Amino acid sequence: MDVRRSQARALLASALAEVEAELAAPRHQLCPDQLCTCRDTLRGYLEALDRNVLPPRRDREEPLCRIVADGWPFDLPLGALVLRAERAWRNA
Repeated sequence: MDVRRSQARALLASALAEVEAELAAPRHQLCPDQLCTCRDTLRGYLEALDRNVLPPRRDREEPLCRIVADGWPFDLPLGALVLRAERAWRNA
């Protein structure tokens, strides 16, 4: 696995763990449906990386960006982590 994919995998795993922790013990007033969407999407990204079945870069959308930007507090560290992970996946 090349460096970009390794970094993307690490960021995705970290973001997934934080989203799952927020679902298990909510600390912020985030919509559970949005958190579940994040969890499921991050799991899908990890699976695609692990199976080496990534779509072409131009076809990799960033749906979590809209969730975080539109519905979460601007200064929430979890949001920044999710955005970094999704961007790393897109560029992997």
